[in-house]
Amino acid sequence: MFRSSFSKLQYVFCIFYTCFAVFLLINSFRAEGGVGGNFGLEPPSPPPSFRPEPLPKKGTIAVLVKGTSAHHNITVAALVCQRLAAKGYQVVDEKKLAAIRDHKMAIAALNGDGNAIIKLSSQYNVGTIITMNAQAEERKSTGAFGKAGVMTGTASIAVMAVTSGGKIIYSDTVNGKQLGGRVEAAQKAIEDAALQAVERMTQ
Repeated sequence: MFRSSFSKLQYVFCIFYTCFAVFLLINSFRAEGGVGGNFGLEPPSPPPSFRPEPLPKKGTIAVLVKGTSAHHNITVAALVCQRLAAKGYQVVDEKKLAAIRDHKMAIAALNGDGNAIIKLSSQYNVGTIITMNAQAEERKSTGAFGKAGVMTGTASIAVMAVTSGGKIIYSDTVNGKQLGGRVEAAQKAIEDAALQAVERMTQ
């Protein structure tokens, strides 16, 4: 009877110890700072010690955009690349960017898959990949603008910059708001948010 009870206690203790060890192991991987794994659709919540870093001017930069339409994606990516180039950053050429955008792992990278970002960086020799997940909408403006048929466009872009080694150096959500005609207002709002993101990342 005593041996039976003692064996049961040993069995329970072994299960508890195994679960505790697995828990510690998982947390140790989470604390590594974003190498591999799934970062999530929205920018990850950085640890309290996280400090955004300016984009490095060493190495090339690729910009991937997922938005409300293919037209938005292409125009926003081009706008961001142009602004970065004007600031002295080395942006990948259009041919290479198109190849990265069409790669099967591009969607995974835009969905926050850190391993996909690392693999794309390695395959195309890119130093930093910036992912931008954009949402935009427009509604009829109020007051005199509304009577004139002016629309109000609002946009939100979740931005994340990850180095080829898998280190998150920038993570933020930027909002934009612009007036315009139908379709135009949303486009202008996304572009406004994208330009704000460039300014923040390069400060």
